[in-house]
Amino acid sequence: MSFLKNFASTAARQTLNSSVLKPYGTLTELDIDTEKRTLALTLELKGETQPLQIRVKHYELVERDNETYLEVGEIETSREWVNNLLRDHLTEKVIKPKLRQTPLPSMVHMLL
Repeated sequence: MSFLKNFASTAARQTLNSSVLKPYGTLTELDIDTEKRTLALTLELKGETQPLQIRVKHYELVERDNETYLEVGEIETSREWVNNLLRDHLTEKVIKPKLRQTPLPSMVHMLL
């Protein structure tokens, strides 16, 4: 991974850990394959004895009405019940990252 990608990955992990994930746990690993458009995350969640592994098999950053969205394809985790929950209730699979609240929005774009 290049220096800039490594820096952006670290910045993204720190931002998520200090904001969105703070009440739930810590993102310990973030692997982004920009060529294959895949994501792999490892979360250490509060109250859990084993880390949660999450794999996104495809993602795209899309622009709609001057806003950036993250569209994700199939999501697979290391917990069967989470996989069932996602399959049953996550139908849209579109996330609006709060890029303006991120210290380095351009780094997030570059990372993904």
